[in-house]
Amino acid sequence: MIAAARRFAVGCYTPDGAGPAVHLVERDAEGGWRVTASAVASNPSFLAVAGDVWFAVGEDAAGSVVSFRLEEGGGAADDAPALVPVASVVHGEADPCHVVVAAEHGVLLVANYTGGSVTAVPFAASGDLGRPVTLALPHRTGPVFDRQDAPHAHQVAATPWGTHLVSDLGGDEIHELVVERATDAATPALRIVRTLELPPGTGPRHMLVGGGLLHVVGELDGRLHTFVLDAASFAPSGSEPVVADPGGDVVVQPSHLDRAPSGRLLTALVRGRDTVSVFEATDAARPRLASELPIGAEWPRHHAHLDDRTVVVAAQEGDALVELDLVTGAARKVLALRAPACVVPLS
Repeated sequence: MIAAARRFAVGCYTPDGAGPAVHLVERDAEGGWRVTASAVASNPSFLAVAGDVWFAVGEDAAGSVVSFRLEEGGGAADDAPALVPVASVVHGEADPCHVVVAAEHGVLLVANYTGGSVTAVPFAASGDLGRPVTLALPHRTGPVFDRQDAPHAHQVAATPWGTHLVSDLGGDEIHELVVERATDAATPALRIVRTLELPPGTGPRHMLVGGGLLHVVGELDGRLHTFVLDAASFAPSGSEPVVADPGGDVVVQPSHLDRAPSGRLLTALVRGRDTVSVFEATDAARPRLASELPIGAEWPRHHAHLDDRTVVVAAQEGDALVELDLVTGAARKVLALRAPACVVPLS
């Protein structure tokens, strides 16, 4: 049993237009889930958090980032927490789908899927946002013609040596970026310093970096790729299918990759099959598929580990958060939400 209460930031798609779609969600020690605060936004499909300030992408054609401040209640029974809007900025790059906080540089880094670019947005501790600067990814294509006709940035991940990686699903590449300052010292600039090439048709979507390794889940080839990676070198270590038997007409489309707190397990969501694939990673350089567990809800997009045994999954088309026991396979829908897209643990 998970002994302590937990809190999460949850972002959702808004198919009917802007609405309450950024949520503070709490899980109590007995396993009950509830929404305790919400804010209105348009397609806030991914969130990043810095202290009491939350940042959300607006995944639409205009491309935007908005910020909110979490204000805690004063302690009275009717004094609930609130998510207060702070700032917004439109950067003009279509369909931003991921954002990370690069606190050491004072910027947010945003992956723009249709825009095929990365945008740096300066931010202040208050949540105020500065003028965005965008770097277009090199034009590359891949063999999956309907998905790889152009660059498609999907995720940004920090490295231990101070750079950031961005996955390009359209070009089968991962670009390493540095954040610099322009001559006025207030405007950020982005520069590619290295490009890592993946097998054609991989469609790199989500990454995990750490321990001298890079794990990448391929949305298009349905595989987990592992590479040895440091600041100077990059070499393949292994590749494993995300499902044991991908046969039949069911789509196999991996989405999010995560690591258990102990590091002994990796977990990958598989849309189409609506499952969580569990990889034994005692030998982290060669993770091995151990099991595939159904979640009982459609289109798992993002998840978080509650502990080594339990995950919570945002089932986008199932309109629910699902709690899954990785040992027994027991799954239960714990909270109804419209089109949840990401679930971010709060420390």
